[in-house]
Amino acid sequence: MRDWTAEEIRSMAERLRRARISAGFGRATEAVRKFGWNYSRYMNYENGERAIPPKQAILFAAAYCVTVDYIYFGKGSNLNQMEGTNAISSRMVRRIPLVALENIAELQRIASGLEPMLAATVPVSGDETLPDHVIFIEIEDKSMSNANEPVSFEPGDKAMIDIDASPTPSDFVLALVPEECTALFRLYREVGRAEDGAIVIDLVPLNPNFRTVRLPNSSPGLILGVCRRVHRIFDLAPAIRRTRLG
Repeated sequence: MRDWTAEEIRSMAERLRRARISAGFGRATEAVRKFGWNYSRYMNYENGERAIPPKQAILFAAAYCVTVDYIYFGKGSNLNQMEGTNAISSRMVRRIPLVALENIAELQRIASGLEPMLAATVPVSGDETLPDHVIFIEIEDKSMSNANEPVSFEPGDKAMIDIDASPTPSDFVLALVPEECTALFRLYREVGRAEDGAIVIDLVPLNPNFRTVRLPNSSPGLILGVCRRVHRIFDLAPAIRRTRLG
């Protein structure tokens, strides 16, 4: 393998990053999940920490539909211009990580600013304007179900959470509750201020059969993000008529 200079490795890394984005993968984690690559090893290449070996360059070129010469030397026309081919993943679809509410360790990683590292994703249209940092969570119980409310969440619904958003009263939020080692999806309500001036927050269920949880403080990281939309799958299949017994 050729000995690359530090400058050549940095340029190679930048072209790899551009090829990924042009192929429709806004985040490196999306490409890693799609193609089953090792995340740490891939980021070594994209961050310019290691030169890309020939076998890996061929793999990346095929995945992003560019030439190996483009990755190594920047030769050829612009990205995704290999004659007669298309990128493996359509630019019209963006895959959003789906994080389980019980996966507290993963949610804590996300709260600390790290990208999610999960295999499950939910496809959404790439034409839609979406926040840069979003995840989906799946509603698992009836705590946010109430037919008398204008908005109700049912088990199986997938709520899109904007990680960068700051909550305002009446937003639906994803929050960590450290004392209970759990994560909750609830209505956000500010109920006053503590003696130290911190905002006192209640996490309110829509279903009155579930209890309200009060956060001890408004420390950064407790509120992971704000719900921006809900994906619901409706069963449109006709009901099977049951045979009447007796």
